[in-house]
Amino acid sequence: MPVQNFDITSANASAVMTIEELYPNGLKLERFSTDAAIVADSQQVAETRMGVDGRMAAGVTPNIYPVTITLEANSPTAAAFTTLFEAMSSNKQLYVCNLTIKIPSIGKTYQFSNGVLQTANPMPALNKVLAPTTWVFHFEKMERV
Repeated sequence: MPVQNFDITSANASAVMTIEELYPNGLKLERFSTDAAIVADSQQVAETRMGVDGRMAAGVTPNIYPVTITLEANSPTAAAFTTLFEAMSSNKQLYVCNLTIKIPSIGKTYQFSNGVLQTANPMPALNKVLAPTTWVFHFEKMERV
């Protein structure tokens, strides 16, 4: 009888982002938020519509791949993302980002390429304790490696 793999641990997942002009050797992402570390949004892969005759038409459409990264306020990665945010603001230019996510528990690696920081939250909310910050990147491509 085959052994089943029940492992869905995300605690041993790792992520590295490269930004050629700022972090060409890669930036290891660390100190994620407890409940949502990295989330790749759902993709609408088809556009559909119904004709007046009751027949459906559909077509595949290309999409941007949004990825939300949620970091604790004291994360060194949040500090690095703030540097990226400030560089974009002061230099009035985009910086191309690539992201590799490894998930050992399920044996998968995802590579996101040709991305940009789309939404930034550089200041944590001052709650009872500092709230996590969220960073949304939009990528042109996603591949499972």
